Amino acid sequence: MHSYEYPYIDLSISVDKYKANVHAYIDTGFEGYIVLPEDYVDKIGKPSFISNWEVADGTIVAAAEYIGTIIIPDLEFTLMARFTCLGNEILVGRGVIDHLLLIFDRGQQVTVDNI
Repeated sequence: MHSYEYPYIDLSISVDKYKANVHAYIDTGFEGYIVLPEDYVDKIGKPSFISNWEVADGTIVAAAEYIGTIIIPDLEFTLMARFTCLGNEILVGRGVIDHLLLIFDRGQQVTVDNI
């Protein structure tokens, strides 16, 4: 088990040659894997594909997509994931957190463990 600042989790991400450590907001209402800010396209490079996403206001937008790896070293957790570059915040969704045990401890911390 490892504890993180509420409601975030620290992850290592890898897409092709790009690697980074990120501080991601846990979004239990997002069914995807990871959303990275749009400026990550400049860091990562040419997307694997482009897909359409419906955002909160109902608008459909095109977003760069990548396939990569998420690692939580403290838990020896590794997962292949779909990375979407959209907006300006790093979010981790149900595609990742459904593989983990998360305890939201009274708004103070998030404890994470393997299932």
